[in-house]
Amino acid sequence: MISLSSARITLWVAAAVTLYLALTPGPAGAMIEDGTVRHMLAFLALPWLMMIAYPRLSPWWILAISAVFGGGIELAQLWMAVGRHGDWGDFALDVATAGAAIAIGVAVRRRMRWAV
Repeated sequence: MISLSSARITLWVAAAVTLYLALTPGPAGAMIEDGTVRHMLAFLALPWLMMIAYPRLSPWWILAISAVFGGGIELAQLWMAVGRHGDWGDFALDVATAGAAIAIGVAVRRRMRWAV
């Protein structure tokens, strides 16, 4: 079993890497060419990590935090003048993907409790 402190460090590092890659123009920010895939990977992983790192946090709060994070990235990209472009379609994809990730995470939690 992973410790809460390790899970929290992993979450914060993943969030920092996501933020860096989302705001970095050029090859580092485009390690995965397809923008849709980049968004989906980030907003599948981050809510799952948040559910592990903060197990008492409500799924609704996790969704809200994910939405604020995704929206903040899109706003920052809108203001940047170095090759990054904010897109509200990307924001919608982030929120939808986070919602799906959270729903899957909640279902897995319930299933694991029944198995014990």
